Amino acid sequence: MLEVVGDVVMAVGALVVLLGLVGVFRFKDFTLRLLAGAKIDTVGFVAIVVGLVLRSGVTWFSAKALLILAVVIVANPVVTSAIAAGYARQQARAQGED
Repeated sequence: MLEVVGDVVMAVGALVVLLGLVGVFRFKDFTLRLLAGAKIDTVGFVAIVVGLVLRSGVTWFSAKALLILAVVIVANPVVTSAIAAGYARQQARAQGED
């Protein structure tokens, strides 16, 4: 039963990623693309990893997958924020507001 639930959750995660990519390509501004990409990456990855954990049960694989998930949940917003801040600084320098 958990295998079926895991498969459904992974399919939902893959669907979120695929539908989100369409949104990323529709945005024209870099910061909007960055925001959408970060959200898609986080939500899709969480769903896929949770589906894998449900499918595999309580194993060392599940523990490792959840550890990787925790790192991604923390690191993804930090990295996205750093990229956005660097882009904002670069735009300010390009406009002479330094």
